[in-house]
Amino acid sequence: IISAASDSDALKNLYLTEPTAQLIPIWGGTPYSTWQPVMPYVTELKANSAFLPWIAETDAPDWGWLAISRSAPNEVFEHLRSLTQVKMPDGTEVFFRFWDGRHIYPILHGLGEKAGEVMPMFERYLINGRSLEVGPRVVPKVKDWPWWEVPKGLLEGLMAENPSTVIGNMMQWLQEEHADLYFSFPESNLKQKVARF
Repeated sequence: IISAASDSDALKNLYLTEPTAQLIPIWGGTPYSTWQPVMPYVTELKANSAFLPWIAETDAPDWGWLAISRSAPNEVFEHLRSLTQVKMPDGTEVFFRFWDGRHIYPILHGLGEKAGEVMPMFERYLINGRSLEVGPRVVPKVKDWPWWEVPKGLLEGLMAENPSTVIGNMMQWLQEEHADLYFSFPESNLKQKVARF
């Protein structure tokens, strides 16, 4: 899985090392198919891929990640596309940033054995230098998104472990919806208030 949104130029480096790489845009065929600057892609790499040394050497945590699958590439693509959006415990539909290792590793790790239910087509992962094994699963028929409901306990665990995403989202919401309040305080003070809240 590789992200066009990464500042690491992961796509450029992939094409430099693997000029014949066949990238499949995960949002292809969706209302978001024109979002190339932030598009996640899936591609198949061989064990001797010239891109693997770049992956081993990069310190960019958002470039993407590796996984091992016995599924056909199109089956992997279809299942990933079905995770474009997910349902939060309150029913809100949100984009699922599964292509960004900073976000997906804590989610998969927090799900434990249930990680294989979310992405059953993958057996093992290498995400930002950390491996995770979930074992082989039967890959069910792809469902329309949003089909996965994020467990409330998982969210609570993620927020307790690292509240930075929630704080960032609240800061963005304040800036967009309550600019008067947002610009009334130095950002560092406001961030501390949001964190305490």
